[in-house]
Amino acid sequence: MKSIKITLLAFIAFLNCFYGCKNANTLTDIDGNVYKTVKIGDQVWMAENLKVTRYRNGNPILHRPEAKEWSKTTDGAYCYYNNDSSNILHFGNLYNWHAINDSRNLAPEGWHIPSPEEITTLVNTLKGDTVAGGKLKISGAGLWLSPNAGATNESGFSAVPGGYRFNEDGSFHTMGSNGYWWTTTRSYEIFSWTPRLYEVFADVNRDTQYLNYGLAVRCIKD
Repeated sequence: MKSIKITLLAFIAFLNCFYGCKNANTLTDIDGNVYKTVKIGDQVWMAENLKVTRYRNGNPILHRPEAKEWSKTTDGAYCYYNNDSSNILHFGNLYNWHAINDSRNLAPEGWHIPSPEEITTLVNTLKGDTVAGGKLKISGAGLWLSPNAGATNESGFSAVPGGYRFNEDGSFHTMGSNGYWWTTTRSYEIFSWTPRLYEVFADVNRDTQYLNYGLAVRCIKD
């Protein structure tokens, strides 16, 4: 009876590690922001949106709250949704593509901006784009608007609906219903009404108008 009890306790400990330890590691950026991370298949991802305000070498990223300055800048820039710093807590910063492409590196040391191919790997690990979004989204209606279709967050990615900033007039849109994130050349996005993950909303190779869109960032480990 004693050996059975010990075996049961060991099994419970294994389950706790299996479901909890994948979120145990953290990442600290150059500003001192600490992020949860998660292992999905063979990849390790940030489980929160990026908040950093400096490049890896310590140089500041331009803060561009003004609509006119945001729409015309050709430098890397960031802002908060609606220029409200309280939105950083759940949604992080929005960055233009110039910041993504800057050689000083937006991503913390040991991490990088994901490529489109790495997003494809993520989707395939989660068994296809028709269900991947649901497995990536935080469940419930606390941050996502109803119906938040298919949301289970079983991957631990904890995707949030941070919206985006429009390139032409610097206006803000779709917080609560849509989440958009950069890859090295384009975006991927998730919506509250579907468990799908979509790609190529903002494809800078196809159309340079997207360079000044403001989207969120999730980094992947090198």
